Amino acid sequence: MKFSSKILLILLSVLFTHSLFADNLQNHKVFLNQKLEVFGLGGTPWEEESSYEAERGRAWMDAMHHAYEQILSLTVMDGKEVRHILHTNKALKERLGMIIMAAPKTFYQKDVSGLVRCKLEIPISGKLSLRSAFYLAALRPQPMQPTGFLASWSANVGKVDESLEPSSYKRVVIDARKYDFIPALFPRFFDERGALLFQEAMVPQAERFSRPVVSFCTNMITARENLNEKEVLTLSSTMHELHKSDIIVKNDDLKEFKQFCNDIIRTPLKQREIMIVYNPEEKIDIGKMKKQEVSESSTNKK
Repeated sequence: MKFSSKILLILLSVLFTHSLFADNLQNHKVFLNQKLEVFGLGGTPWEEESSYEAERGRAWMDAMHHAYEQILSLTVMDGKEVRHILHTNKALKERLGMIIMAAPKTFYQKDVSGLVRCKLEIPISGKLSLRSAFYLAALRPQPMQPTGFLASWSANVGKVDESLEPSSYKRVVIDARKYDFIPALFPRFFDERGALLFQEAMVPQAERFSRPVVSFCTNMITARENLNEKEVLTLSSTMHELHKSDIIVKNDDLKEFKQFCNDIIRTPLKQREIMIVYNPEEKIDIGKMKKQEVSESSTNKK
């Protein structure tokens, strides 16, 4: 009896770990493609024949359920998924439902098995997108909620530092391939002291929906394409091992990065973007602590 219970625990742990990695890879695909793509199924291959229109409706409903489930697992910012903050703002749930309903859908003819497929594509950025849902929900006043929808959104929003000179760069490239970076809808950028330097919510309200300020890719060639060397700043940065969606800007490039972000806030419609290069195949050890390093002095004492 004890042996069978151990096998059951092992199987459950393997299935749980596999589902976590599957969700992680799916999230990476969403951020790299800048859209969420899901499929729904309809059809009655083992039952009596029904109308094609009815099965299209079933496939669409199935796709919307899958889309909502995957949206809940997306990372908003470090340590926060959509499911963690959905209950704090009723307007967000309404906006997400509206975006899922309005998402472009593609229907496919029945296959040999009698199944009907429906594909939904939900963009991350744009007027009807996941980011716009968060912005518009944050603007609606909430009872018993005196601060901003997300705390860091209320910090320095839309403030321009007139003392800073314009930046000569059009793109900032951050190489995070050696870290366990996790992409997010609203990644944050800090200096080495821990002060918040930039987040997309600092872009003025009217221009927030125009285009994504922060994008993601997997190689340096894509990160630098269509621009010459003088127009690209490769940022000297690092990450905290416990905060895998936040970027720490080193002091070497702090001044240039401040100028660049100030330009984004001042002229959000100009060509300015932050590109984060990371490795989506980097696996994160869940629940595993790093071994403590033993110094030479402690070994000599023994």
